[in-house]
Amino acid sequence: MCISNVTEDKCKMINRSKLGRAVRGVLTRAKVEQRLICGLLPAIAYLEKAPDDVVLCVLPQTRPGDAATHIQSTLLQAFCYENYIPVIQVNNSEKLAGYCGVSQKAGCNCAVITRCSPPTPDSPEVEIPLSPSEQILSDFYECTLEEFPQPVIELPI
Repeated sequence: MCISNVTEDKCKMINRSKLGRAVRGVLTRAKVEQRLICGLLPAIAYLEKAPDDVVLCVLPQTRPGDAATHIQSTLLQAFCYENYIPVIQVNNSEKLAGYCGVSQKAGCNCAVITRCSPPTPDSPEVEIPLSPSEQILSDFYECTLEEFPQPVIELPI
């Protein structure tokens, strides 16, 4: 009983109007820290190799009539769900691509944020603690897990 009250309180405290900025900030920080993987094939390769090292998966809403992308997105969401990886849906693949540093014309059909920065010859792999924004997005995912349809976050300019 107490656990559900804590969860409900946490869910009520999430300001949904600021989630788009949180997504942008998380993607920007992860890109700088080299913890961002953009694109479906690189994301799948990483997820197969180290699903426990993934903090968050960001997927754009699929466009009507794009069955192939919809199927890929659905399978990726199912994989993430089975591996307890939060999935955040956003409204625009071009904006997502811009935040990831990918060509906006091509768009971005997936972005994965990892826990660790890649190892270099000078330093080993370093696990980075969740930022406050990453924690908010993870909490938002947990709070909306049973909502149907899943909420879509509108990305800022």
